[in-house]
Amino acid sequence: MKRDLVCGMLMLVLAILYYVMAAAIPRSSLADAVGPQGLPIAYAYALGVLSVLLILTSFRGRAVVSTIAAAKRTAGSDRHAALRAAGILLIGVCYVILLPWLGYIVALALLIAATAWYLEQGYRKWMLPVAAVGAVAFWIIFVEILEIPQPAGLWPSLI
Repeated sequence: MKRDLVCGMLMLVLAILYYVMAAAIPRSSLADAVGPQGLPIAYAYALGVLSVLLILTSFRGRAVVSTIAAAKRTAGSDRHAALRAAGILLIGVCYVILLPWLGYIVALALLIAATAWYLEQGYRKWMLPVAAVGAVAFWIIFVEILEIPQPAGLWPSLI
């Protein structure tokens, strides 16, 4: 797994260089609390963490290879894997289509439930509570905390 080690080290160097360049972005008097360098620095951290993880897994060598082989056996044929990916894509397309009408919370709950049902290949008791809690959690994060407006759907017009 020398290739993973070399790639991980190169990506770690790239993450450090990206961080240095992002930290050098001048602050503006119009900037918010995060500033113009906030997101690029977060990307640098993410790239650094993923690089370190790649380096660490390269030392595990055979375990990684056996895990990949097991994943290939589980996935089955290439056609089966392509059809599964197409199913996930179809769920995502349905989410985008239903979002303006159903609103963010309802559409996201349906997205989570449909994805869980599809990946589990059947209904499980935990799916609906996880979908409801997940949709509310994402609504709190995006709408309340980050103040990113999301579609309300038809619900406000019914009240």
